[in-house]
Amino acid sequence: MDVTQGGVQSRPEGTLLTDRAARFLERGPADVVDLIGHICNLPAAPRIVAEHMAQAMFAGRPEFVCDLLGRWTLVPLPATMDGGAGEPAPARQPGRRGTYRGGSLRMDAPSQPLSSLSYVVVDVETTGGRPPAHRITEIAAVIVKNGEVREVFETLVNPQRAIPPIVSRITNINWEMVKDAPTFDRVAPDVMRMLSGSVFVAHNANFDWTFVSHEISRASGAHLYGRRLCTVRLARQLLPHLPRRSLDYVADYYGVEITRRHRAGGDAIATAHCLIRLLDDAAQRGCTTWQDLDSLMRFRKTKRKKRRPSALPGPITKDTTA
Repeated sequence: MDVTQGGVQSRPEGTLLTDRAARFLERGPADVVDLIGHICNLPAAPRIVAEHMAQAMFAGRPEFVCDLLGRWTLVPLPATMDGGAGEPAPARQPGRRGTYRGGSLRMDAPSQPLSSLSYVVVDVETTGGRPPAHRITEIAAVIVKNGEVREVFETLVNPQRAIPPIVSRITNINWEMVKDAPTFDRVAPDVMRMLSGSVFVAHNANFDWTFVSHEISRASGAHLYGRRLCTVRLARQLLPHLPRRSLDYVADYYGVEITRRHRAGGDAIATAHCLIRLLDDAAQRGCTTWQDLDSLMRFRKTKRKKRRPSALPGPITKDTTA
């Protein structure tokens, strides 16, 4: 089995035509003449012209695949468990191979053993809350394979804009530290080397993924896709007894030391060791495949609402006059 299947990869940014093609192909495979005729408003185009147009339009886009009969179809991209908005991935609709939303496909997770996957644990420090208004000042990526930390990459990044003092007080990263650091476009090849083929993992994964994917797109015009796993959401399922699932609480529970808190390298390494322990705990509960993990992350406990006390007089069960 290819252990990189479903790992992080990149592809060109979506266009108006590729988005129209994806929506058209949601109905099922289509002949190239019909497909080009629909998306380009060229009915009955010569087959050789339609084939050349399709090959050029879908070059480098792995979600579009042509079979031996000249029919194009969509290949579902891996499901994510990053908790982007606190919602699980949408269920697959009957008769469809995937659901197209905003330029990407979601699919049901395959039964891949978790132990066979490669994970890249990422942490970024930034100038503020969201791109493009804010930029990365430091990034770290830690490769985890077979329950071990295999490689660590970390670097300061020149954000090409000021770092607010309140952020510097939290991260201990100031302008003097980053003014001579490489800009993100210079470190992007190293970042992609670490990301490629691995499951993207972070503590609050949506935050880190948003910044990294934006910077990769800005540097190269490529769009990141692939499996994502949020250790905050995983900890919520496996460690419900903790009062909080912040990195400090999870690391303390597992006895993981965090060196250089709120620095990318220190937080990423600590998250990597927490991930190893979380996956061990999941395995002890019978969660051993990506599909098992997907089901676990979708599960939501329903909280019983407290009943409002009745305003009507009730029976006296104890003496309250003392």
